[in-house]
Order: sequence, then structure tokens, then C-alpha cells
Amino acid sequence: MKYNIFAMKFACVVAGTESGVGKTTVSMGLISAFRRRGYEVQPFKVGPDFIDASLLMLSAGVSARNLDTFMMPEHAVIRSFSENSSEVNVVEGVMGLFDGASSAAGGKGSTAHIAKMLNIPVVLVVDASKMAGSVAALVHGFKTFDPSLRFAGVILNNVGSKKHGEMLEASLRGVARVFGAVPREDAVRIEERHLGLHMSHEIDRSVLDALSNLVEENLDIDALLEAISVEEKEAARESGGAVVEGVVEGVEVEGVRVGVAMDESFCFYYPENLEVMQDFGAEIVVFSPIRDALPDADAFYLGGGYPELYASHLEENASLREELVLAVNRGAPLYAECGGLLYCVERLAGRKMLGIFKGEAKLMKRLQAIGYVEAACVKDCLLFKKGERFKGHEFHYSTVNVASADFAYKLIKGVGIDRGRDGIFRGNALASYTHIHALGNEKAFLRFLQQAAK
Repeated sequence: MKYNIFAMKFACVVAGTESGVGKTTVSMGLISAFRRRGYEVQPFKVGPDFIDASLLMLSAGVSARNLDTFMMPEHAVIRSFSENSSEVNVVEGVMGLFDGASSAAGGKGSTAHIAKMLNIPVVLVVDASKMAGSVAALVHGFKTFDPSLRFAGVILNNVGSKKHGEMLEASLRGVARVFGAVPREDAVRIEERHLGLHMSHEIDRSVLDALSNLVEENLDIDALLEAISVEEKEAARESGGAVVEGVVEGVEVEGVRVGVAMDESFCFYYPENLEVMQDFGAEIVVFSPIRDALPDADAFYLGGGYPELYASHLEENASLREELVLAVNRGAPLYAECGGLLYCVERLAGRKMLGIFKGEAKLMKRLQAIGYVEAACVKDCLLFKKGERFKGHEFHYSTVNVASADFAYKLIKGVGIDRGRDGIFRGNALASYTHIHALGNEKAFLRFLQQAAK
């Protein structure tokens, strides 16, 4: 990875008072506005979210990086920020500013924790649609709660009218700097579904352009840039190259080809999960399970996504399914996460899938699991050895009923497939609801490649 910290001129964390205040749309608009001024912009997302990261990528034109202090060691978070940073760096927060994996306000996993770790200023987004003078008390509390935070100012969102915005800004005079008030505009609203906002490939370009115009017309971008200006010595950074812990020496994986399912049905991947394998010498070959033939590869990786929305299309590509099952039966390692798990069982929503594991997947009307996962490996499997522990996250509306399956994971925290059990496996195939991040699990991905190299 290229080490870009010395190019950094501006950086901020776009935080919210709570979930749903518009952090993602404001971040997208800011990124577009900065790019219109000729800056190169790098987006980041606090937490494990794939969807918001894909939308930030749409605005920035480069992959967004997740910064997650639960799934990743702190040094890996700092390293990711340092190595990927550009001229302007926008870090979209998660939930409210002080919400996180810890019950403590501003604790581990929170946006505040990341902001302090990286030592960059916070821009607070407030949904002011139903507020007047009380906005001053709210902002004062967020600004002063943790004096060690660098508080740059406020963006008011979903404002009802110009007069309403002026009233709010008057209330905040002497409390915090206001960069502007963004009115509610249905034309820039991004539709939602069961897992959250629509993905970037589903968003019409006109929506992004309208959002960019809305932000530029209502925010003082120059004042904001001035407030988030950083010097090299101010931002957290880590010298030296990437450190891969626990790597087995002397194992040759150069030339291993990994087929990665990548289309509208399988689109949830952390960039580092692919990059780490490339760093070990593997070649990544992407393919669409909906429309392609199976590529010539030594191993296969099926990420998360929306196979439930495209089950009929996946069923129709019977030749690929047959080729993939044959490759696995001949010894090619297969790793599947969440949506990939649904593809691995016999049926999904009544449609034929791979059938590598006996069972059926169904989409439910209610959320089945969301949150971080702590797991212990109870049997040797494709990625982990018995007794090893690791962290990840899960988010799904589906259920999987499997018959006589072996489970590799016991979840200390989390739901999994069946009452705290996850990671069904058979020989060289492993499928789970748990997503993992490579910067916290480099050795697991190396083992995956080692199996392919054999």
C-alpha cells in the first residue's frame, strides 16, 4: 500500500448526534464538493458497514476504508488511515458520536474514540428538523462532553426553511461554529431496504449531482476547509511497512488464483481482504455468479451481499453452479460469508443454489442478528485452528436451517447460524454469517491461500 500521510492537508470526522441524522448524505455531498475544488479525497467509514462505505466510494471515486477498533487492532486502524490518506480525508462516523461497542460513552468502537486516536477534528451533523432554541443545549453538550476532542463545528441538516435555518444559527451563536444549514430535499434521498441504504451501483448519477449542488449551495465549504486543516505532525501516523503477525515462514503462495464473486448479488468486501491476499502473492480474479462462467482459479471467495434479491438469476446460471461444486469437490478451497453462506446451501427462497451444505435459507421480515461477534474455533477448519479466537460482525434478516452440519465456531458474543454456533464446514469449504476483516485476521487468509497452494 502506498504511504500517503505526507499528502494530507485536510481531515475531519463527520459525526452525528444519533443514527439517521444524515451523516452519509452529508459526507457524500462534502466529498463531491471537495473534488469539484480539485482535491483528491479519501473516504473512511467508522465501524463495519459495507453499504455506507460503497456510497462514499461512489462520491470519491476510490474505495472507502473501514476503521473499526473492535475487529482491527488499534495499530492497524492507524496504519490504514496513514497509508491510505490523501489531500482531503473524510471519516464518516457510526451511530451517535459517543456510541460504540463499549457501554462507556465514547468508548471502544465509537466515533469519538476514532477521532481522538487519529487526532483529527469533528464536524457534528444535527438533524434540526424539529428543533429551535434547544439546538444550542444539544450542541453545547456534545461539544463540551469530552474536552479532549477537537470540535470543529456543526452542520445543520433537514432544515425546514431559510428562516428556520437562520433561527437555528442565531441560537448557536457563541456556542459553536455553524458551517451551514442543509434543507430537506427528497430529490437527494437514497432509498433503503432490509440491510440499509441502497448500494452505490443502484444510485443514479443525477442523485449524486443534486446532493453535491445542495451541499455547495448551503454550506460554507471554504470555512469548513479552514477549520479542518491539519499539519503532518498533528495527524496520527505509524512509520514502517505492514506487519503481518503469525505468518508461517517458507510457504509459497505465489501464483495462487482466487476467484472472487463480485456483482450486484455479492458486493460486501473489505478492500483489505483482497489486498492482503495479493500481498501474499495471490492473483484475484473477479466473476459474476449471475452471468459468468466459472473462472480458472485455485480457490473461491463468496462475500456478502444480496443473493436473496437475485435468487432466480443465480438459479438460472446452473452451469456455473455445477462447475463451482465440481471444483470444490476436487479440492478447491471455498470461503463464504453471510450472503455467500446463503448461496452455499441447497435452496434460497425456494430456488436451487450450490447445495454444498444440506439445508435451506429464507429471508425473514424481521432482523435476525446485528452486531459484533466474538468467536472461538472449536474444530480445525479452513481459516482457523481449534482453540483460536477471533472477532467479526454479523447483520442479516435471513435464517439458515442446516441438517447434520459440523460447526467450527462457538460464538461468545453473537447469534450465528444456530444459537451461538456458526461456521459450517466440510473438508475444504467453510461458510458463516460472521464477516471478518483481514487486518485483524491476516493469518486466516494466509491459511486459505496455503490450502489453495497445495
